[in-house]
Amino acid sequence: MHTRPRALPFLVVGAFGLLALGAVVLSVSTAPADAEQQLHVAADATLAAPGFELVDTNSVRPVAAAPAAGQAHVEVVHVRYQAPDAVEETEPDAAGQIVSVIVVGDRRFGSLGRGWRELPPSPGLGAEAVATVLFPLRAASDGVEVTRNGDVYHFVPRHLADFAGTLLGRASTQLSSLQVAATVHEDYLVGERVTAVLGGEQLRVDLVFSSVGSARPVEAPPASELVPASS
Repeated sequence: MHTRPRALPFLVVGAFGLLALGAVVLSVSTAPADAEQQLHVAADATLAAPGFELVDTNSVRPVAAAPAAGQAHVEVVHVRYQAPDAVEETEPDAAGQIVSVIVVGDRRFGSLGRGWRELPPSPGLGAEAVATVLFPLRAASDGVEVTRNGDVYHFVPRHLADFAGTLLGRASTQLSSLQVAATVHEDYLVGERVTAVLGGEQLRVDLVFSSVGSARPVEAPPASELVPASS
């Protein structure tokens, strides 16, 4: 019996161990070269934004053809990103408490719903967290075999093995029916969906980008909200 993968493990910023981490190719599409260029330009526009908000929904469900071995498991994580090296993540833990992590440069802070605690700094952590948040966008910015239907672009990540391992926590050779789709609106990439089948389960990651270029800044908590690490 395999261990259920947690989607998007790359967003973990090291404070609480947060986050463990489409569709059929359409027959109606634009000319590949045009669709590819449009996708790349939209992904680059979102990448170049000074910040955005991201809702990351990860689910594991039994595939329709398999006996119901259990109910669907869904996790939702809210992320705010600010260039060059700041990220905030928020999600409920197993007990339903809201767990938040802020990383600004080398500094990191954690909250379990009551005040913030500053945790030991980690050199380069902010840059690493930002790189992982931007990873799906970078995959779209140089995606290949692109087809378009309306504002939805299906593509193949250029580095498929890295993409599958980073977003789904599994080697691409272990997965079947791996599909990646991006949504473009007003010249920005605003969504990505990744689906794949692992054994009798369907893995799905939905990423929704909003407030592109206008998100609230990610800042270290003020001193008045910090509580002693020993309390």
